Amino acid sequence: MARRIAGAVVAVVLVAGAAACSESGPGGSAGGKAAKLGAGETFKLGVSLTFNNTDFWTSYISYEKQFAGKYHAKLIGPLVANNDSGKQISDIRTLIAQGAQALVVNPVDSAAIAPALDYAKSKGIPVVSVDVAPSAGDVYMIVRADNELYGREACDYIGGHAKSGTVAELQGDLSSLNGRDRSTAFEGCMKRKYPKLKVVKYPTKWDTPTATTAASTAMSTYKDLVGIYTQWSGPVSGIIQAERSAGKFTTVGSAKHVILVSNDGVPFEMKDVKDGTLDATISQPANLYAQFAVKYARDALSGKTYAKGQQAASGAGPLVTVAKNLEDPIKAPLVTKDNVDDPHLWGNQAGS
Repeated sequence: MARRIAGAVVAVVLVAGAAACSESGPGGSAGGKAAKLGAGETFKLGVSLTFNNTDFWTSYISYEKQFAGKYHAKLIGPLVANNDSGKQISDIRTLIAQGAQALVVNPVDSAAIAPALDYAKSKGIPVVSVDVAPSAGDVYMIVRADNELYGREACDYIGGHAKSGTVAELQGDLSSLNGRDRSTAFEGCMKRKYPKLKVVKYPTKWDTPTATTAASTAMSTYKDLVGIYTQWSGPVSGIIQAERSAGKFTTVGSAKHVILVSNDGVPFEMKDVKDGTLDATISQPANLYAQFAVKYARDALSGKTYAKGQQAASGAGPLVTVAKNLEDPIKAPLVTKDNVDDPHLWGNQAGS
């Protein structure tokens, strides 16, 4: 979310005594257990997710199981909150009660997750936030791509292929930093660089039926509709079907084609790009999200500290801060017909 869905993120609180320097973010100052995890020692890792209803999250869970083996983690969960922030707080308490020594959390709501993070911190449980960053509360590390870049890349693709007309933006959930970042960046870019394109906004809270209905509404309402930006992959198939039903579907590059850009890079999006039914998507790498969420959870229990500007474990570049917490800025490339066959894209590897 990729969030949707992707485009996601997990908050992590440092373990005992491992206090980072002042530029490490608040997560570096949290107390924890005195004993550090030994090399090769297995630890219990609790997993709390917002959703498990898309190809992205199904793939993420599969990768998480794979990397749990690599980093000697015994998974507890995932417990899925189904977009209910209250349930997620309860789920996190449950995971801790079940013996989780560290947590990977994909927050439902960037602000509402704070009480759960505070509780984990009070118990000395480090949290890694994956896909979605918390706006309040301390975490050890955020594993997440630059969601503002998602919005700008979608803007520039549509703006580079349409001179004027209306563009429908199917927003994710504005209570998450992901939804806000994608929306703010997309709308700001359009206003600044492509003033002849009018953006109409449809809030969806990451609900696929709501997004599909919004796309259908935009098609019937705006005769000059030239583009649709959906902030996650879930609605893509429904949007294409709605276009066919309305007699408005044409392949990429055809006359009167309505540009469609999404986020996630799941396998079916890769096929749609190859087939010319989807213009572009942003590949939010489920494999890297899973790998480095588990790795940072182990690092936290091992007493390893990180600081802003230090090289990220993913190799994406220097660590940055988001709401005073450290973030590993995972790379998420734009995928079009020009690079869709790249074997390094996770959507081309999934299931292989």
